[in-house]
Amino acid sequence: MSFKKSHSLICLAMAALAPSAWAVTDIRIPAKICDVTAYGANGERQQIVLNTTPIQQAIDDCALAGGGTVLFPPGNYLTDPIFLKSNVRLKLEKGAILVASSIESSYRATPETKYAEAENGWLPFISVAGAENVAISGEGTIDGQGAVWWERWRSNVRANPAKRGSTDRPRLIYIRNSHNVLVEGVTITNSPSFHVVMRYSEDIDVTRTRIVSPPFAPHTDAIDPIDSRNIRITHNYIDNNDDHVAIKAEKADPRYPDGVTSNIYIAHNTIKGGRGISIGSESAGGVSNVLVEHNSFEGSMYGLRIKSPRGKAGKVTNITYRDTKMVNVGVPLVFSGYYKSAPENAEELAKALAEGGFVVGDQLYPADSDPAQAFDAVKTPHFSNIRIINLVSTGKSKAAGYIVGVPEAPISAFSFENVKIEAERGLLIRNASVEARKFSLKARMGNQLILQKDARLNQK
Repeated sequence: MSFKKSHSLICLAMAALAPSAWAVTDIRIPAKICDVTAYGANGERQQIVLNTTPIQQAIDDCALAGGGTVLFPPGNYLTDPIFLKSNVRLKLEKGAILVASSIESSYRATPETKYAEAENGWLPFISVAGAENVAISGEGTIDGQGAVWWERWRSNVRANPAKRGSTDRPRLIYIRNSHNVLVEGVTITNSPSFHVVMRYSEDIDVTRTRIVSPPFAPHTDAIDPIDSRNIRITHNYIDNNDDHVAIKAEKADPRYPDGVTSNIYIAHNTIKGGRGISIGSESAGGVSNVLVEHNSFEGSMYGLRIKSPRGKAGKVTNITYRDTKMVNVGVPLVFSGYYKSAPENAEELAKALAEGGFVVGDQLYPADSDPAQAFDAVKTPHFSNIRIINLVSTGKSKAAGYIVGVPEAPISAFSFENVKIEAERGLLIRNASVEARKFSLKARMGNQLILQKDARLNQK
């Protein structure tokens, strides 16, 4: 069953869905083989020679023939950005490493390559733009050589601390305006910024991959579905320095009244270092129908998050998390309508703390006396119908979590069922209505529950 055929099932209440309703993307690649070494690609160990021309020629020839597999035998293949096309599979055999060059000028978009532009004028390393029936698979590795780009970011931040949040550098794999795309089996590592991004796309599978970057690599999200639908993220191993998954909805579209980002399935993933399975920060276009199940976390900074600020937020609804295991997760749960970086200025930060605010990670939460603002459907964070079922979190967590809505749009229909969390500090709730059944919370310090303004907890 394809995603399209199962669409009516997907739109049902997520908690009632069986996993079989989420079908694997149907990729059918013709039998033709285009071996990159036959085109002159050199997989030398020293990675001196650029292989861009022979690799792109192999891709183009396969596409012109109606499709096929572009094959990389074992070796190290250094290349500038490449562009995949419809009906083409990029297959990396075990021992094959596709290495991104670090030549900055090669990633700058030109009029000829504008169609594949990612963000901020940068080309991605691997582009899937306006394509269908595309696969990236095998047992090899895609290495973004991000260290040069990370140091570029540090240099910019040292010169201008306000650029700390900037991701002004290339993405590694960028899927744009495409459908029926499979990323399977490969190791994806050391991206200059986000590893796998899909925008304005549908019917995408990312499965059985390893996505890894060092803990000091800035803004290296693993998988970011943006304004996209029918996405499966399953059986992956993720260890990075930012969001493991960041589901985003940047701009409302009348064609998608339930949300420009919907029908997302995230399951059976092994989660290590990083900042959680997240929705946001951008949610202005609306996010709906997300099922997150059978995932295990160990040692991550955060676990499950919805984090959108006023000004970039919208409706987030019908979100289910179930059968989740966490060990030594810094903060297991963060559901917040306040996603604002703490000020760099020490006096400004001290003033906010003196007024009753607090900091979680590097985000500032104002005091619960924060006044309501005018409601705006595509600017105000409003979250509803969020279910957490069968979650166990043990070990050295700093706090159980934060469920904090904004006063003009409190979080509604939030529920726990069969949830057990142990942490140093308890669960803080503000501007939110929470139902809890079989809910066990063990805080080693202070109150188990911190109920602030307009917190409503019905524990059964």
